[in-house]
Amino acid sequence: MKRYETTVIVNPQAEESQIDEQVKSVARLITENGGKIIREERMGTRRLAYPIEGLNQGYYAVFCYESEPPVLPIIDRHLKLGEAYLRHLTIIFDGDPEVVYGDKARRSFDMEQEREREPQDDDRRPFRSDHRGGGGGGRGGYNRGSRSRNEGF
Repeated sequence: MKRYETTVIVNPQAEESQIDEQVKSVARLITENGGKIIREERMGTRRLAYPIEGLNQGYYAVFCYESEPPVLPIIDRHLKLGEAYLRHLTIIFDGDPEVVYGDKARRSFDMEQEREREPQDDDRRPFRSDHRGGGGGGRGGYNRGSRSRNEGF
């Protein structure tokens, strides 16, 4: 058996119970066809990078599971025919799920802690005016202390 990870985006305008049923139907489909779900993560409603079918948000759910390769076309067909599913993506999952998902949880916790931390005066980056040197790019332009372009040699 191989490990796979499937991410599903569901239309968030449906009732909460309908969204729950759509996510459960994917999990049921995996288990009914001999797969074993290792991890199911419901990420909730998130902003989409670009509008899909006129929607700016989608409900994300991620499944990490083990199954035989013939299960993939069955899942793909179910997700393509279901009108509630906006997008889906299935990849082969490499690595240990405990390590990968444990790392992800730790990183998100660290990022949250970092956001809560108030910036100190020492943490400020210097403004551009604090730097010394020329004011421009590489080719010609304005250089302090040099002759202007119109002056001859």
